[in-house]
Amino acid sequence: MHFLILSLALQVLCIVHVFRTGRNTAWIMAIAFLPMVGILAYFIVEILPGLPRDRRVREARTKIADRMDPERRVRDARDAVEFSDTVGHRLELGDALVARERHGEALEQYRMAERLSPHVDRMIGMRIAESAYEAGHSAEALAALDALPKTLSQTDLDRRALLRAKVAETEDRAQDALAIYREIVGRVPGDEVRCRMAALLIAEGDRREARVVLQEVEKRMKRTPPVTLKAEAAMYDWVKRTLAELG
Repeated sequence: MHFLILSLALQVLCIVHVFRTGRNTAWIMAIAFLPMVGILAYFIVEILPGLPRDRRVREARTKIADRMDPERRVRDARDAVEFSDTVGHRLELGDALVARERHGEALEQYRMAERLSPHVDRMIGMRIAESAYEAGHSAEALAALDALPKTLSQTDLDRRALLRAKVAETEDRAQDALAIYREIVGRVPGDEVRCRMAALLIAEGDRREARVVLQEVEKRMKRTPPVTLKAEAAMYDWVKRTLAELG
């Protein structure tokens, strides 16, 4: 009975795949009248060759490889730099180090990339600013922000503003940080800004507004994709605990 149910489920999935991907409809007859043979043949001929090109498969492979060997990306990127010291390879090494939360080392790679670059690159400058902040160098982060070329991109402007607010937090300028957060909270994706606002409001003694902000986060969580909830589990757990404490 279980085998029959499994066979029928696989048949349905394969036939749906035929229609959704525009495969030759002759496969439907093979899948329907020769269930296991037809399903196996369809998988080998039509699905298997495309798996290496599938973004989700590539991402899954990368995640598994990173869990098995966390330093793999750093080693590969360092080897690439040793083979050819280019801006792109320095950035890849810096990004790999950031993924390992080695921000001080990443900062050095981004500085090297900036020196190698033939022109002022705002993306390199932003990487320097963010890594400097994460490494605890607030003054350098602000200097890097100030040196960035002008941009008309609202996304870039909000990203810069967010970093300025974070720096203001580290320098105990809570009101400056809150002013920036209130300005950008409706435009920056995710809930980091709201959570930072709430934490600052609590520290400043404004528990009522903090509760309102966190209640908004709680509502948004119901529409947040599970993958995001999992990736930001620590932040959302803090929201739940803090709301319970605020009553």
